[in-house]
Amino acid sequence: MTLSSTSSDLAARPKAVELFAGVGGMGLGLEQAGFHVVAAVELEEITGRYAAYNLPATEVYYGEEQGDVRRMTHDAYRHMCIPSGDDLALVAGGPPCQGFSLAGKKNARDPLNDLVLEFARVVCDLRPLAFLMENVPGIAHRRSSWHLDECLKRLGRHYRIAGPSTLCAADFGVPQLRNRVFALGFRRDLCVAPSLPSATHVRSNDRSQQELGLAVFTPTVWDAIHDLPRVDEHPELIDGDRVPYTEQPDSPYARVMRGHAVDPADRAYRVQWDATLCTNLRRTQHGPSMKSRFSKLAFGQADKKSGIRRLHPHQMSTTIRAGTTRERGSWSAPRPLHPFQNRVLTTRECARLQSFPDWFLFHPVKWHGNRQVGNAVPPLLARAIGRQILDSLGIMISPGHPAVQERRESLVANDIARARTSGLSRRRVSQQVIHPARNAR
Repeated sequence: MTLSSTSSDLAARPKAVELFAGVGGMGLGLEQAGFHVVAAVELEEITGRYAAYNLPATEVYYGEEQGDVRRMTHDAYRHMCIPSGDDLALVAGGPPCQGFSLAGKKNARDPLNDLVLEFARVVCDLRPLAFLMENVPGIAHRRSSWHLDECLKRLGRHYRIAGPSTLCAADFGVPQLRNRVFALGFRRDLCVAPSLPSATHVRSNDRSQQELGLAVFTPTVWDAIHDLPRVDEHPELIDGDRVPYTEQPDSPYARVMRGHAVDPADRAYRVQWDATLCTNLRRTQHGPSMKSRFSKLAFGQADKKSGIRRLHPHQMSTTIRAGTTRERGSWSAPRPLHPFQNRVLTTRECARLQSFPDWFLFHPVKWHGNRQVGNAVPPLLARAIGRQILDSLGIMISPGHPAVQERRESLVANDIARARTSGLSRRRVSQQVIHPARNAR
């Protein structure tokens, strides 16, 4: 089956729908691959608003009334103007994973585990050309595999399936050792054999091969974050979250993230943004005792009390984790320690390590923003899988970008205003920091 599309018009592109969309990491990656994500569904209101803000060409349905996949019926599909059958190329999504996570307290009876079956139901209702499901490696663990087995059994009646297989984001240009499980299926009547992509990048510190053109290396931590503002030099970042850039990006990766260079493989539309101002930089204030402990940590070494690990500047980052919602205790996952400064990473630094470009805005409050980043599929990983799907379907996307999209500032304006005036620096922090061994994701 061969389709074609031009990049100048979103309406001509293959259409995708994203379920359990979060802040839109997978959606952004699919847009970069050449899809047009026409609709996204996210239960959490705050996170859904930021997906709607950052992906203005996508109709995002969020909150308990509109964003609950369990409420999606044939009437809802019509109301949401979601295409189906041959008019819909892909349904993608990552059902919530708390009950499956190997890092958390695995709970085979967690009601959220059933959402993988809701994913299968919606796919079978809409019958797109392909589906893509993402989750944490723990979903394939023996004690929780019933949900996954049943999900794939139902999908297998209509789809030929590859996976579930584990992919590491670092193998696709993301400067982070982040493993995720993916299952990919193509509708049986298409007679297309599904396969997940092979690695596009090499995890190595040997730059000599790169100089000879023999390999493309995954960016390192320092490649990713070296040009971002030194937040400890900005007292206004105690209560604020943005300051002008002062350093120039030296690495190809940072130049693309800043918008100083064009990524020729990126087919996404552009958005309007102030490229002189770096956002999501709110500081974390550590006490003297913790700073003293941090100052003694070598690259790769972890603090024994908090479990916080100092990143090695010339290696990949450890996994950026999310923590939990208020309904699950408001646990705040520990962010890694900056390679050279005695503080944990900012939300923007974590976003760089997830391959989010700097125009992509997160909630200015650290607890919300860090969770949005940590829960997301790295866009570059989603892009690689999206390209594989399009190639398998014979869908060609020509170079270039659709028209620049304008974001709705009203979606986030109140959050930004409240964060500026809320006196967060004077509050006693109530969220608990969870040790990595007990982290929920």
